[in-house]
Amino acid sequence: MNKFTKLIALALAVLTMVSLLVACGPDDKEDTTTTTSAVTTLKDDVSTKPGETTTTKKGNNKKQPNNKKPNKNSIEDEVVPPGYSTHGELISRTTNRAGAASDKFVKSLKGFTLKILYPWENIYGDSKCEKYAKDSINSVQKEYNVKIVEEGQFNRYNENLASELSARKCDYHVYFAQGGFFPSYFEKGYVADLRPAMVETGVDFNDPWYISDAKGFLNIDGKQYGWIPYEDEYTTPHFIIYNKKLLAKKRLADPAKLAKQGKWTWAVMEKYAKSFKDDKTVDGFISVNHLNLLANIADQYGTSLTKVSRGAQPTTNIGDSKVKSALTTLGKWTTGKQKWCETYTDKTWTYGKTQFQEGKAAMLFGSHDAIQGLRGTSIQKDIGVAPFPTEKGTKNYTGISEASFIAFIPNVWQKEASKILFVRNEYYRYNF
Repeated sequence: MNKFTKLIALALAVLTMVSLLVACGPDDKEDTTTTTSAVTTLKDDVSTKPGETTTTKKGNNKKQPNNKKPNKNSIEDEVVPPGYSTHGELISRTTNRAGAASDKFVKSLKGFTLKILYPWENIYGDSKCEKYAKDSINSVQKEYNVKIVEEGQFNRYNENLASELSARKCDYHVYFAQGGFFPSYFEKGYVADLRPAMVETGVDFNDPWYISDAKGFLNIDGKQYGWIPYEDEYTTPHFIIYNKKLLAKKRLADPAKLAKQGKWTWAVMEKYAKSFKDDKTVDGFISVNHLNLLANIADQYGTSLTKVSRGAQPTTNIGDSKVKSALTTLGKWTTGKQKWCETYTDKTWTYGKTQFQEGKAAMLFGSHDAIQGLRGTSIQKDIGVAPFPTEKGTKNYTGISEASFIAFIPNVWQKEASKILFVRNEYYRYNF
């Protein structure tokens, strides 16, 4: 258990026993007596079908005939990201913002091998993603005469990574540090400064395949120490996964429909959950990761669980009064008479998933992995998905207060950083 998790666990334990964390200022006040008007019932609005959601998907690099009209009903045609034409064709490197590298530099790439290690074994997820990735790899390899090797390692990943960094013997060029471990790697000087490589290559982390505002979080004393790719598994956006049948029994409107109409607020979500507080068989709200849930609550108060000061390392924000308010809120949600939320801190995700699957919870706090994990189950037809409400807080570098994984180059590869960054960026560009 890392230091931050211990701090959170200790704080939660203190909250359970006594109310020592008192919120300060107007942002820290919490009104737990939400009026019934905050709840939207089924009869209030039925303009869309229950469970209806709006989904967008980033464009791909498949070429389409110029005379083909976009299919308005196609998800892929709804969004054309920067860096692509209206037909989904990849814009050339010379016109791309991250394509300022000189011809001499590009020629120097010949024969270079980029090695990437992921902290999970199934690095592609599914066959479709694997095809896109391999097509992109082949395109980059052919264009620049390089080689890209990707591997995954799940067991003992953090332990092995810490050992390699300490020994300064890193077999891979790009690693992904879990958000809680990155500060220690940075503090010990294991992370390469990317500024020289950014200047040489033109990669500025402002392209759409990066979380661009993470650039500021990872820029310390004018030096850049990493990046966060624009992918769900790196930023862990969270959702409210709910049982439509259980909510309908309480005559509660579908959250996805409310979200589409801008009516799905934090107060409404809380009221929905509290409507089950007297139910002995069903929890209103269930979470399998109290730390991620706390990060989302902290975001509601306009703060983050992590912070960085100029000239200082990224660190936890546990002393912030608004974080204390978030802790107080989480404590009220999960203890005593206020209890309507169950958090599993000592039990496995499988247990929490089973509880939801068996209809013992109305709403589940989870990520895209949770949604994938519930596909093919008996409850699949009853599942709805809505975003975790964010109207109260301010967006930060991930939008959820916490980065799951931060990509970085070890300082032992500082001299090769330009090549590593450029080839990795081109891979993103083709695969975006």
